[in-house]
Amino acid sequence: MNRLRTLCVAAVVFCAAISTSAQSQHFDLPFLISRNDKHGFMDSNCQMVIPAQYSGAFDFTDGLAAVKIGQKWGYIDQTGTVVIPAMFAGAVHFSDGLASVRLDEHSPLWGFIDKTGEVVIKPKFGMPLWFSEGLVEGYGEKNGILNVPLGYVDKSGNYVIRLNEAGMEIEFLVGFSEGLARVSMRPKHPDGSVGPSTWGYIDHSGKWVIPHSFAAGDDFHEGLAAVTGKDGTWGYIDKTGQFVIAPRFETAMDFSEGLAAVRVAGRWGWINKSGQMVILPKFEGEEIGVFRGGMAIIVKNRKLGYINVKGDMVVPPGLNWGTEFTDGVAAVSDSSGYGAIDADGKFKCRLKRE
Repeated sequence: MNRLRTLCVAAVVFCAAISTSAQSQHFDLPFLISRNDKHGFMDSNCQMVIPAQYSGAFDFTDGLAAVKIGQKWGYIDQTGTVVIPAMFAGAVHFSDGLASVRLDEHSPLWGFIDKTGEVVIKPKFGMPLWFSEGLVEGYGEKNGILNVPLGYVDKSGNYVIRLNEAGMEIEFLVGFSEGLARVSMRPKHPDGSVGPSTWGYIDHSGKWVIPHSFAAGDDFHEGLAAVTGKDGTWGYIDKTGQFVIAPRFETAMDFSEGLAAVRVAGRWGWINKSGQMVILPKFEGEEIGVFRGGMAIIVKNRKLGYINVKGDMVVPPGLNWGTEFTDGVAAVSDSSGYGAIDADGKFKCRLKRE
């Protein structure tokens, strides 16, 4: 249930293919947009500070953005200067000071570079991954099979956590958040068959802080994590594994800015950390974003809008695309093109048409 800052509800901008192992990212300005099938970056005043000239691009993180120049990927800074030459067959955004890259177009393996472009972990992973809290999920190779969950790797490329449990195998690994990582395990029987998976949480030493006993779970945010109870409903646990908000929701999202979206009888509302419904469940939509800068995205009928922390529909779902709020501004697009809106939902500027 990791969320991206950008919800692409129409094919108007390059959307990164993020694996389930990626951590939620909060991207930096300027905003990534698409014009005439090329990608560039717009600032909060709707000025193209980096022209739309790339055939592929990722949002800025850690001050750098991956861009595709010709047939290769490299990295630019926020002035548009190429700081890591385009020499990679694949590249994604930086996280925790490192970025996952693919060196050889004939190999499916990914490794990691630092901000100087130096390869610090040689390619050995079957997909792009993102470091968090100094560790990354080790989806490596075993018996000639790629993307096998093996444990967690440090920035030297060494496995520092291996989860070996008799009669069990790892199903999924997810990155660390607030000191804990969620992992699903499933029983493996002598005949090779497997049983249903359960989720739990480990610390940086690989110790099970919260045993794997939940049918599903999310990362910890603001000290709480959404998990499913025995009947399939969702509630919230603390870092001792105890329910502090009893399971009673159809779906539950991460906490952000003290609030979490939950679904009741098919409608979305928001609760506080005491479990009190502070925004009544009255919103319909296929997707809900977490609050950033006092605003949350809601997608209904493939159109995007924004709600504030009071529960007011500031922007009814009618936009083609939009970002989370950064520094009080969100980039959006509608039938008239790109623009930037403020927390009142008003357009502060529009990008001039070419």
